[in-house]
Amino acid sequence: MNQIAIGDASNFIILEGQSTTPPYYHSVPIFAGSTEPILSEKIEIILRGTPTQISTAVAALEKLIVYAELYEQKAYPNPQYLRFQLDAEGPYYCAEISNLSLLSHPAGYKTHARGSLALEMHYTRPNYFDGPQVEVPLCGRFGEDVLGGVPLYNHTDYHSAHGNSVVIKAASLTSPLPAPLRVELENTYSTGAVKDIFVGTLHHQTNNEEMPFFHNAPDFSGGSLLMNLNAINDYYRRLAWSGTSWSPIAAISLSLDMVDLLGGITYRPLVHLFTAHVYNDLYLAFKLQRGSAVIYASEPVYADPFYRYVFLPPVDLPPNQLLRETPPHSMDFVLYAYKASGGTCTLDIDQVQLFPLAQGANFLGFFTMLQNDRLIDDSSRGLSNVRYSTVGSEMVAHIRQGGPLCAISGEYNRLFFVMADTNNTIDIMRTAALRVYQRERRRIL
Repeated sequence: MNQIAIGDASNFIILEGQSTTPPYYHSVPIFAGSTEPILSEKIEIILRGTPTQISTAVAALEKLIVYAELYEQKAYPNPQYLRFQLDAEGPYYCAEISNLSLLSHPAGYKTHARGSLALEMHYTRPNYFDGPQVEVPLCGRFGEDVLGGVPLYNHTDYHSAHGNSVVIKAASLTSPLPAPLRVELENTYSTGAVKDIFVGTLHHQTNNEEMPFFHNAPDFSGGSLLMNLNAINDYYRRLAWSGTSWSPIAAISLSLDMVDLLGGITYRPLVHLFTAHVYNDLYLAFKLQRGSAVIYASEPVYADPFYRYVFLPPVDLPPNQLLRETPPHSMDFVLYAYKASGGTCTLDIDQVQLFPLAQGANFLGFFTMLQNDRLIDDSSRGLSNVRYSTVGSEMVAHIRQGGPLCAISGEYNRLFFVMADTNNTIDIMRTAALRVYQRERRRIL
């Protein structure tokens, strides 16, 4: 171990190793060696120097406790960290610490008269250490291994630049544990304001293609296929039905290869409406079928007429645990509709996107984002906010739902982004700029 330090970005106290100054003489961390997510540990600190040096050092360590308490009360900007450097030229690995207390070592009184003092700093920390923040090269419609920001559109179709997902290559990540991501998404669209943002992530050992996730109107069966240059992929389906019972209105064939690449994770099918409907009693659901045999049936969801998109209930694709000794079977995704008051109904749909849910996050806005405003979500710190360009300040602007956004080393990681405006419309021509950073995460140093 080259160095051990404690503190925050504004002031680290070096306790052990390179660049140590008196009275910090020797320090030994006593690790818990547990699989629990939060650990209670201590570090033994030996001070050796003049009485003034020792009292000054004790006061500095006590001040860290005050800073940690103030941070918990949101009255200090930075958390406290225990920081390790393994090699002289190597990176730092940090663990955020809290519940700090400074105690005299049980045998410390024996050394006090000889010009030294033994202490114990007790703390709790998560069961990992994070390395420095590093930008991750991104791949997509814009190119390969791009740093410094990449453009996104709010949909994916045959146009060469139109894509709402990016890939992080397997070789770009080296973290032994899932690496927490920092996502910076800047609104670059001059019209309207962004309100809600949906982010999905998934990882796969071999697949870096878009093919299984985006199903455009020409891929559907049912209804009438109509051309319109304002639709995703230039086409939409006009689906019509009548009556007061559940009716199958469209189907998408999921081939054997598609089902295999979907990998068994949880998705929320996202139905994009080309035009808004006008029904106050419309419900949608779906079934996974082989012919008329039903493999899985979802719960119904209300299709709000004030939204031009519908998230259907989550589903694992394929829906059951399999041996995976051979590829999973093909199946059909069948969309059903029900209007309580009956009558003849129409629905215009131009895409169904299989949006990953298991490792994703929703940002539901109570303040909006205009052009050049930027959403920042830092999963390492568990914080997110919006940085507003006009005044250069930040503010929490969303209710965040979901867990941390992480990437798995040794696999292809794809991130999906969907932005909805204040009219609850996913404007397909809305654009954004994206940068992604990661921290290597280790459980054992």
